[in-house]
Amino acid sequence: MNNEEIVQAWAKTRGYRAAVGSVSLLEEVRSALQRRREAGEIEAGFYRENLDIFTYLDGVPLENPQSIILVAVPAPAHILSFVVGDKRIETILPPTYAGYRETFAEVRDDLAGALSGSGFRVELLNAPLKALGNRLGLLSYGRNNVGYIEGLGSYFQLVGLVSDMPFDKESMPPRSAETLLPRCRECRICAAACPTGAIDRERILLHAERCYTLFSESQRPIPENLKSPSPKCIIGCLRCQELCPENKGLLRHENAAVSFDAEETKAFLGMTPAKGGRAFDRAQAKFQELGLTEGLPVFRRNLKRLLRIHGVIS
Repeated sequence: MNNEEIVQAWAKTRGYRAAVGSVSLLEEVRSALQRRREAGEIEAGFYRENLDIFTYLDGVPLENPQSIILVAVPAPAHILSFVVGDKRIETILPPTYAGYRETFAEVRDDLAGALSGSGFRVELLNAPLKALGNRLGLLSYGRNNVGYIEGLGSYFQLVGLVSDMPFDKESMPPRSAETLLPRCRECRICAAACPTGAIDRERILLHAERCYTLFSESQRPIPENLKSPSPKCIIGCLRCQELCPENKGLLRHENAAVSFDAEETKAFLGMTPAKGGRAFDRAQAKFQELGLTEGLPVFRRNLKRLLRIHGVIS
């Protein structure tokens, strides 16, 4: 087997999807984003806070990086429950939040083991993975700017890697920078359903500065007039993906590894770590067990807002 076949065989045995391409794609994606910023298609503040953070090949500990490897790991949404008084409240943790960073490290180490016999190395890549995946033909965009893979739908986590493994540029066919799902050319279900009007009926590019997910991940206050997420997401919003015909029969929901009892929920919602005592410590440990990276203040604020919206607390 050649190098790319080794990667594909490794991915297949684990139920992943993978694509391999030249590192030259990184500059193509970087330039395309910069052109959109200069044209005003991407709001300046959003670009600065969310797209200017990519480092591409800067700092990658490889002497001669030649290829990029994108891996799609199927990921379910998780049902995360909290007891408030005598009520058990179920919230949804969208795919990719639980164990996000751990997944990157696990995939890198696993693939490194598969390639160890060839002498090639792999390192983590900090770049716009969805854009790269589209150019590599791994995924297509939906009207909602979410990535979709045939047979997986949109519930997966992308892991980006860079390697010194050689790649034949000539073997990579030219692809459109933005490949839209055929269904989306006529369908507008997600645009009609978006609670904040972030999905444009005519273009692929999301108005990300309006998307509820952006606000829910930030520590800045969520505008009072912003409509609530649907379903009951403790972070992010799954409305467009849950209603998408492309996802029919493909979405998985699993119970999270932990749940929060009444004492832990009360401590988490209303007390500082110093005053919360052991109940707060237990709640904090459970969030850490889930591998959540956004920080406790974000989840506390979001949970309070969610419970108020649904009339559970005042």
